[in-house]
Amino acid sequence: MIDIHKIWKETLSYISSEITAVAYMLWIDNLTPLCVKDNTLILLAPSLHAKITVNKNYKELIRKALDKTKSSIIDVDIIIDEDTYMYAREIEIARGQSPAEAVVKEKPPQFISRYTFDNFVVGESNKLAFHAAQSVAKSPGSAEGYLSFNPLFIYGDVGLGKTHLLHAIGNYILEHLPHLKVLYVPTEKLTNDYVEALSNNTSADKNAFTLRAFREKYRNVDVLMIDDVQFLQKKTGLQEVVFHIFNELYQGGKQIILTSDRPPKEIGTLEDRLRSRFEGGLLADIGAPNLEMRIAIIRKKMFLEKLAVNDDVVYYLAEQFDSNIRELEGALSKVILYANLINKPYPDIETAKEALKNNQQKKVGLDSSDIIDAVCSYFHVSKSEIIGKKKTKDIVEARMIAIYLITELLSLPLVTIGQIFGGRDHTTIIHSRDKMLTAQKENKEVARKIKDIRAMLSQ
Repeated sequence: MIDIHKIWKETLSYISSEITAVAYMLWIDNLTPLCVKDNTLILLAPSLHAKITVNKNYKELIRKALDKTKSSIIDVDIIIDEDTYMYAREIEIARGQSPAEAVVKEKPPQFISRYTFDNFVVGESNKLAFHAAQSVAKSPGSAEGYLSFNPLFIYGDVGLGKTHLLHAIGNYILEHLPHLKVLYVPTEKLTNDYVEALSNNTSADKNAFTLRAFREKYRNVDVLMIDDVQFLQKKTGLQEVVFHIFNELYQGGKQIILTSDRPPKEIGTLEDRLRSRFEGGLLADIGAPNLEMRIAIIRKKMFLEKLAVNDDVVYYLAEQFDSNIRELEGALSKVILYANLINKPYPDIETAKEALKNNQQKKVGLDSSDIIDAVCSYFHVSKSEIIGKKKTKDIVEARMIAIYLITELLSLPLVTIGQIFGGRDHTTIIHSRDKMLTAQKENKEVARKIKDIRAMLSQ
């Protein structure tokens, strides 16, 4: 068996000589080796922000360092807690179990223990979703005694707490209703399971994951949670399967909970019959937190993790990170770590600014919705027109500028950007990006529009 801890120790010795001590402490030292799969070392990052930063700035360095260990490992994958289900079997093996034992013990994704109702900060922007989630957790499905929200459809931008609520529901049920069978699955995992079942359906191996095993896995549950259902768009075959799973669970009084970055009516190429099912229960949106709520989120994290910073720092962070809770919490962690590195136990405002100075070049917490909203406001068009199929000259120009700005200002994969814009192919995203890149160099009017929208975003 590969000794991943020994290999990682050798890797770190090389990396430490190639980057600054601060960068090493901030981004590399907090990575934890979990397992190896297909000659790829799986590293656990402490936060989404850390995962994104390491992937962007240090992944190639880690690959080169691994190559110097002369091991069979040739690549690296950076994940966070929410991704560990993808490597459940390999992680169990790495912890000392045999492959057979690992297969027997493999379970649906574990709920993250820190995601509970108690540490979810409630405000005007999320109170409907929060109270609906609590109601569902106390009485899943159609049980008497509580309002039945089935299905419960929670939607909102990335980093606002949708996944936190799913895990809070799961943790509550596991503690208070342990006899119920709960399954949480991101749509990506659901898709992979379906593809695997299709490919194995004619297999002679009795242990193969076939369509029958797929149906049993997803229908033999009391509570089914599907995260990020917007990724069902354009997957016609999978939509058919989800439709039948939905009907069987619903008719059996089982609870269904769904999350998305947009309401059902805005999910492109979603079958009407499935859309109507999604809209048949309660739609609960989560909006961006206001200043008071962001301050409360910081103070809650400080209390839970026994952190201490000046009130000035709390207000500074709350003002700078105004649309993404994950970024907000990540910024607090970065300030605390930087203060520790310079031996300052209680960070002040200057320490915070110094810790976050690399983020000042562009607005931290900016997401795709902010950019699309700014473009819509500038061109006086609606969001549905921007992400829709309308091809009038003004809409096409606005759409292309929005795509260009997202590719410039955010670290998002082209496929993800395509999903944001109604499920467009990544080649369309590349075309729009390149066309606007050229247009602003050759057309002063286009350059002025892009400059104006950038100024709106910076404010």
